[in-house]
Amino acid sequence: MDPATLARHALEALKRPLTLKEALSSVVDFRIDRRKKFPLFEILMIAVCAMIDGARGPTDFERFGKAKLRLLRKFLPLRNGIPSHDTFRRVLGKIDPKRFNAALVEWLESVADVNGDVISIDGKLLRRALTKDGKMPCIVSAYSSRTKLVIGQVKADEKSNEITAIPDLLDVLYVKGAIVTIDAAGCQKRIVRKILRRGAGYVISLKGNQSTMHDEIRAFMQDQSFRKKFRKAKTVDKGHGRVETRTCWQTDDIGWFEDKDKWAGLRSVCMVESTVYDTSTKKTTGETRFFISSLPVDPKRALEAIRAHWGVEAMHWILDMDFDEDRSRARREGLAENLAMLRHVVINVLRLDKSLFGGISVKRKELTWDDDKLLGLMLAA
Repeated sequence: MDPATLARHALEALKRPLTLKEALSSVVDFRIDRRKKFPLFEILMIAVCAMIDGARGPTDFERFGKAKLRLLRKFLPLRNGIPSHDTFRRVLGKIDPKRFNAALVEWLESVADVNGDVISIDGKLLRRALTKDGKMPCIVSAYSSRTKLVIGQVKADEKSNEITAIPDLLDVLYVKGAIVTIDAAGCQKRIVRKILRRGAGYVISLKGNQSTMHDEIRAFMQDQSFRKKFRKAKTVDKGHGRVETRTCWQTDDIGWFEDKDKWAGLRSVCMVESTVYDTSTKKTTGETRFFISSLPVDPKRALEAIRAHWGVEAMHWILDMDFDEDRSRARREGLAENLAMLRHVVINVLRLDKSLFGGISVKRKELTWDDDKLLGLMLAA
C-alpha cells in the first residue's frame, strides 16, 4: 500500500488534524535503539525551532539549542542535553527523505482539503549544494494555493530531471478533486496520465519542449477568424505604478489537433495575453502564453488556476530571501534534501499559526525576539 493511502487510512481513524509533534514523531529512525542518545523527535523539533529563529544548518542548530536550553526543556525532555553539530549533520543526512516526506504529507493532508484547490508543482535548484559529480540538486515541491502550504517534495538530480521527479511526487500526494498546474517542463504525456490517475485535473504551460504542439496551438488561437468563437475572461490589477491586464481565451474546439488522443484527458486549450503598463514611463510590455488543460471551457477558472501558479514561485523567493536557501552548502547525501524539507516545515508552521500577524519574515522576527511566543507556537503546533 502506498504512503498516501496509508496516510488517508490513518486520518480516517484519527478523525482530527494531526499535530506537528505527531508528524515528526512518526518519522522512522534509522538508528539502533541501544545507541540512541538523542531521540529523533527531539533532534527534529530543535532544528525546526532553530530555523524559525534564523538557523541555517547543523552548526547553528547546536548553538541555538545550547543558547535556548531552558526554553526548549519546557516542551522537550532533552535528558541528554543538546546534540552536537556532528550529530545533527549525521542524523539529518541519513533520515530517509521519502519516509520523512510521507510523514509530512500525512500531517498536511489532515489540515488541508485539496478538493477544488489549485496544486502548483515546480522545481528549485539548490545552487551551492553541489553533489560529488558537480550536479545541483533540484527540489520539486507541491504548493497549495488555497492554504499556502507546501504539501510535499521530492529531489531530482538537476532541473532537467523534473520530468522523472514529478510523477514520483504525484504518487505520494492526495490530489483528488484538485487542479494541478505545472510549467512547461511538466508538459509530458506520462505526467498528464499520472495526474488523471490520481483523480485531479490539469492546466499545463506549453513551450518549446513540445515545439510542434506549441506552434500548432499558437497558430490556431492567434487566428482572428477563430478567436471570436472562443470564450474569454479578463482581469485588471492596479497598484505600485503598474496596470496589469490578463486576458484568457479558452476553447474545446480541438478536433483539428492530430495528436489530441495521445494526451490523456485533453479537453481544452488556452491562450493568455498579459500586458503591464508602467504609469511612470508610459511604456507597455507584454507576453503571450499557451496552455493545455483537462478542464471544460471556463476561462475565468482557467485564468485563476494559471495565476495561482505564481504562489509556488513566490514560495521559492521566500526560501531564498528569508532562509538563504541558495547559500546552503549542505552536500552530504540526504542532508540537502532534508534541510529543504525542514524549511518547508517551518513555512507551514508559520502559515498555520493564527496568533501572529504578518508575513513569514515578520513572524520569524517576532518569534526570535519573544521566547514566550516561540514557546506558545511550539506547544500549539
